Amino acid sequence: MKRVLIKTGGRAAEDSEALIQLAQEMKRLSGEYAFTVVHGGGAAVSAIQKTYGMEPLFIHGKRITSPLEMDLVDMGLAGLMNTYLVRLFVTQGLKAVGLSGADAGLFTAESVGDHNGKENRTGRIISSDVELIHHLESKGYLPVISSVSMDEQGLAMNINADEAALALAVALKADDLIFISDIPGILKDNIVIPSLDQHQAHQLIEDSVINGGMIPKVESSLKALNAGRGYIIIGNYNKLGDLQGLLDKQKGSRLFLSALGGL
Repeated sequence: MKRVLIKTGGRAAEDSEALIQLAQEMKRLSGEYAFTVVHGGGAAVSAIQKTYGMEPLFIHGKRITSPLEMDLVDMGLAGLMNTYLVRLFVTQGLKAVGLSGADAGLFTAESVGDHNGKENRTGRIISSDVELIHHLESKGYLPVISSVSMDEQGLAMNINADEAALALAVALKADDLIFISDIPGILKDNIVIPSLDQHQAHQLIEDSVINGGMIPKVESSLKALNAGRGYIIIGNYNKLGDLQGLLDKQKGSRLFLSALGGL
């Protein structure tokens, strides 16, 4: 059975109709694929921050997280979004189990560093332990994982969901890593680029064709490729059949290593 890790976020993580169809498709394909879902939910977190009078701050597409804001990130991702997705998937016959990166040490992180001399709880993953995921998969459960975790001292850490998906895909030796995005793929002049290697991707970043929140998504993809994943797909999900299309490389943008090898 092939192992597929799906990362969903942005508007895609809040579109209940599309998520129901995604769940139905995962259920239909469950005899062929073992799925794990990693989710973001930055819009929900930003909405909570604004409710508490805080303005979200992003640098190069990554959220800066003060200790106080970290509480709101936990609320939004490990609480609101994770429970929302689990409930929805369960109604479609999937045995979904909600987890965070802290559960059984799925991934442990360290801070990326202070911001303007103040503590920053935005982290980078330093280790992963996927034994729990293997156990759940063996019993037919669907792990649904939020990207919050902790450091080695137990302090809460906010991890970019794309990077969490990368780390888990590598640790799980996933056959496929699919990033479900708000857009149909990597675009140039509003046209999906069906395939590109790491050199082309870096050039598109340099040329600002790839920008904003797509930069960490593509960078995570390239790291996963160099860690042994065969290809990464970035695309959207709108209707039944789109997951099969992404798996069959008929939709989205396909990233791969060039014949020249590493970065």
